[in-house]
Amino acid sequence: MRLRTKLAAVAVGAVAATGGLALPATAAVAAPEGAAACSSPAWSNRDGHAGSTNTDYVNIRTGPTTECASLGQAQANHSLTLHCWVAGQDGTWSHVQDDTTGVGGWIKDNLLNGYGSGLPC
Repeated sequence: MRLRTKLAAVAVGAVAATGGLALPATAAVAAPEGAAACSSPAWSNRDGHAGSTNTDYVNIRTGPTTECASLGQAQANHSLTLHCWVAGQDGTWSHVQDDTTGVGGWIKDNLLNGYGSGLPC
């Protein structure tokens, strides 16, 4: 259910951002390269639910793209606090706090059990 809700929210946001115009996929603009691409979107601890990754060695990143630096790695047995989600590279990403290591940052939702946070940032 979270995935459907997120996909609908991302689609509505895309239509709103274009002033109601539906743009073809070829009109998409690539994210800027370099430091600007890795700035962290605004986030807050809106969710607070416990979570975990569905595999080991999952990068916790400075922003919602694989171009952003890794601050550390979460393991499947680590306890995470889910804060909120944003649309990012190839889908949605949740901001998390790894309660085991103290590292906070972004993880792609398909790497999180339950598909990450249920609340947008």
